[in-house]
Amino acid sequence: MRLFGAYTLLLCLLASSAQASEPRPYDVTYTAKALGFSATAFRRQTLTSPEHFTLENSLSLTVLGANVGSVSETSEFRWEDGTIVPLHYEYAQTGLSASVESVDFDWENGLANSRSDDESWQLELSPGVLDKLSYSVQIGQDILSKNLEEFRYEVLDENQFDDHLYQITAREVLDTPLGKLNTVKIERIRSSESRRRTTVWLASDWDYLLVRLEQVSGSGTETELSIDTGTMGGEPIKGL
Repeated sequence: MRLFGAYTLLLCLLASSAQASEPRPYDVTYTAKALGFSATAFRRQTLTSPEHFTLENSLSLTVLGANVGSVSETSEFRWEDGTIVPLHYEYAQTGLSASVESVDFDWENGLANSRSDDESWQLELSPGVLDKLSYSVQIGQDILSKNLEEFRYEVLDENQFDDHLYQITAREVLDTPLGKLNTVKIERIRSSESRRRTTVWLASDWDYLLVRLEQVSGSGTETELSIDTGTMGGEPIKGL
């Protein structure tokens, strides 16, 4: 079982302005809670070269001053007219359940080289495929530039392509440590038999940045994530 699995699933969702415009760099901290533990999570998006970005998530769990596990996740992608083109993905987890994953996207040859621990696969790529972190950047862009209420994405996960479906369910003003923020509430649509639930709130005035996450896993484990501090484009994120 992944450490703070919900964190790695949806720690980050953003969009740009009404027209397809380049994402802004930002640096944000969150409080993550699961299984009776609390930890600080970090998320950072940086412009590494013209139209090339790196999105990073990290979390370390400390108990009585000792680090008992960590999660880090990175996506390198290219920005092309409002569309995310993933280039490289990495995931690493330490602790009792250690795991390492990576994907190299070779768009010139239409292939993805995927690895998970000691296994590896080579899969054929089709246009629009995203990695497990970069798809979250695309959601926010699609909310505004395409005026969508539902979002469907094909996401590469190890040796298979998963179909992700999301739906806007409400628009709410949310109280946060940064003040009141205008948000859109989005839920992942799953089969009626699934016990898993995922709900996120995105700040509509701040590039649809993730403000809050609530998730229930298939085993019933509840995870929460809420924003604490942050800057975007060199400006402090603040409420209304």
